[in-house]
Amino acid sequence: LVDLPFERALRHFISKLRLPGEAQKIDKLMEVFAERYCACNPGVISESQDTVYVLAFSVIILQTDLHNPQIKLHRKMDMESFILNNRGIDNDNDLPRELLESIYEGVKKEPIISGRDHFN
Repeated sequence: LVDLPFERALRHFISKLRLPGEAQKIDKLMEVFAERYCACNPGVISESQDTVYVLAFSVIILQTDLHNPQIKLHRKMDMESFILNNRGIDNDNDLPRELLESIYEGVKKEPIISGRDHFN
């Protein structure tokens, strides 16, 4: 995860595991990701590991929203909603809009794919 942009680092992390369906397990995985990302890239996104955790979890929600075929097109999250959902997550400060726009566009363009179940 060293020197990888946030979205690529998250994609890499998720590609190595099978993302569970339960929010509690996803929550724990995003905590682990945030801890590792911050250790490898101190201060790149934020000085706060909590900020990186919230952003990572938000990206998972975005991924599900944009690429779940059961969600109708008119109900899918747009870029402005994604940016608003992440307002104030950095100790009551906003992350750079350009960062959030880039993440949104990247996830919209290419779904984040989790790895295969290691037991198969």
